[in-house]
Amino acid sequence: MLRLCLCLLVAGAILFAPAIAPAAESAVPKGFFGVMVNGPLDDPAVDLDAQAAQMKASGVQSWRVELSWDLVEPAPGQFAWAATDRKVLAAARQGIDVLGLALRAPAWANGGSTNPFTPPKRPSDFAAYLRALIARYGPRGSLWTEHPEVPRHAVRAWEIWNEPNLKDYFTAQPFAKPYAALLRAAYPAVHGADPGATVLMASMANYSWRDLAKLLSVGGPRLRFDAAGAHPFSGRPSNAVKIVRLNREALDRRGYAKVPLWLTELTWSSAKGKKVPLTQNWETTEAGQASRLREVYRLLLAQRRSLKLARVFWYTWATLDNGSPNSFDYSGLLQYRPDGTFRAKPALGAFRAVARAAEAR
Repeated sequence: MLRLCLCLLVAGAILFAPAIAPAAESAVPKGFFGVMVNGPLDDPAVDLDAQAAQMKASGVQSWRVELSWDLVEPAPGQFAWAATDRKVLAAARQGIDVLGLALRAPAWANGGSTNPFTPPKRPSDFAAYLRALIARYGPRGSLWTEHPEVPRHAVRAWEIWNEPNLKDYFTAQPFAKPYAALLRAAYPAVHGADPGATVLMASMANYSWRDLAKLLSVGGPRLRFDAAGAHPFSGRPSNAVKIVRLNREALDRRGYAKVPLWLTELTWSSAKGKKVPLTQNWETTEAGQASRLREVYRLLLAQRRSLKLARVFWYTWATLDNGSPNSFDYSGLLQYRPDGTFRAKPALGAFRAVARAAEAR
């Protein structure tokens, strides 16, 4: 998500690793091309259906949507569904899959902390929240009963928290034991409510492969999940792919060779030259953002089978690109302008071309 320090150019081996030669592969699996849906799109004044239609026309097949527990269930058993209903319904109207990102905790569940990234005291409370989400958005969800005019397109994939290896997003550090407890509670809760669902272990950033190895070592054989995630931020596309490879190797070495990888955040910022504190070799121009997008997808698609790569989500669909000191606020495929209109950046054309070429194989 939004982070100011990336540690993303994480080591000399990553910074200067050579690119791996690509090889042709078959068409991508269903839902492969995704985007994060947040930022300006959270504004109820934005015509989300219009944006969803443009996404569909641009090759977007999946959305990653935040389902913040503290906002959805601010008091025990009292649910505020409107904001998340809006996104799930807009995706359903276009036949776009949704990855539900379940994260954060209300004060009533985390011991009274005002920081929602403090994990819950009882993982069972988080498991109950997941069951409530599936009761709303799953195959037999109440949302579809309330909106029979919308094609039923249930949420079947659930990501359990986000970047728990970073203190800013999971205050319980070292993270491995408390996050493993959360995942152990989440997995049977999701599958009990929807046996066909996918439980995605939280994606990690920075030295993600090292922290993944720690988690798997601490979690032991009881740690179950259907897919693993990663956020391979790095300056060069070839190095981002190497980070993915390192995560793949960490899974393979610990008995998870069949588990697919989902990249739930992948991006470059177009903040270069816009008075934003720069991170070495990561920020670039709008043209550079489009160029790096093309290159990273070329490499990922070439190695998709060996990486067991199932989905990739660009962070993000739209950003303000104006005035923020945070580089991630310049990472969108579109710019949301002060007059309420959207401007397509060169990266959108690059994304569309990559998606269309992949579908044509």
